[in-house]
Amino acid sequence: MWAGPLDFFVQLHVTERCNLRCRHCYQSAKTLEMSFEEVTAAIDNVKDAIRGWAMDHEMVVSPSLHITGGEPVVRKDLFDVVSYGRECGFSVSLMSNGTMIDSEAARRVADCGVADVQISIDGLEETHDAVRGPGSFRRALVGVESLVTGGVETNLNVTVSRLNAGEVAGLARLGCDLGASAVAFSRLVPTGTGAGLESALLSREEVAALYEEIRELGDGGGIAVTSRDPLAVVAGMSDDVPEVDVPIGGCAAGMFGVTIASDGTIMPCRRMDMPVGNILEHSFRELWVESPVLSALRTRDAYHGGCETCAYWAVCRGCRAIALAHARAGGADDCLGPDPQCPYWRPMGGAD
Repeated sequence: MWAGPLDFFVQLHVTERCNLRCRHCYQSAKTLEMSFEEVTAAIDNVKDAIRGWAMDHEMVVSPSLHITGGEPVVRKDLFDVVSYGRECGFSVSLMSNGTMIDSEAARRVADCGVADVQISIDGLEETHDAVRGPGSFRRALVGVESLVTGGVETNLNVTVSRLNAGEVAGLARLGCDLGASAVAFSRLVPTGTGAGLESALLSREEVAALYEEIRELGDGGGIAVTSRDPLAVVAGMSDDVPEVDVPIGGCAAGMFGVTIASDGTIMPCRRMDMPVGNILEHSFRELWVESPVLSALRTRDAYHGGCETCAYWAVCRGCRAIALAHARAGGADDCLGPDPQCPYWRPMGGAD
């Protein structure tokens, strides 16, 4: 139905229930859960907005749903939600801890047309189990193996911090051995249950070293080793960067995607607890345009502390969730300040 230059995603949380209790989880409180009818209404709301963009602005949009939780597999109507999303023209991915996926679940994933499944692996066995609970590593590997055997594209997602930064190469080898398509790294965001892990954040120098290692690993070895972190993109760029005041890449929050929580709350990103409305109560298309929070995230002059004067602003803007967590640790509710882990700042119009 849609294909083209603008990739737009919705990270849809269908539940906050989970069978694990991870140390770095961004959730900190129980949340209501939309019924199946409410979930489909939410998908319709977004679909109508995208159709409106396409018609009114002659845009070509490639929309996707990233279905997650909590642990989405605990929801009994999960595959009905997947099927409905695909019927509405969305590519659908699942984000799971993998521990509840066996051969039968993998078969259902394949049968309902899931594009790919992202399994969270947060270190080699000892490290992973320390973060996610004893035995969770082995159970997650069963999930990965079941999906790969079932012909489902499967990626490993790693939340990287000082707890596991020394295991990057080992995790790349693990992904290759399991037959995964990619291993993707993202930085720890100290929010929710994970707010107490601020001391585990990488320093600027450690972030630079991490992305240098990822670039080297990504050059070969039979598996893609990547990061969706805007800083990782900047790390591999030349100095020839378009200095424009309109985002053309970088942090997706409020620009190329949003999160819908399990109760319908819309946020720029699930790790940014800054509600802008509720999908069950508002027109998504109107909120997308009228929300002051979303508007500020797209406006260079709204930023402060360095990002607004950086040559990479249009293609980066740092991680807004980490900027928010850093500000809140200092008592300010501010998502527009500096990314405290960024080692790449350089001024517009010249060398640093």
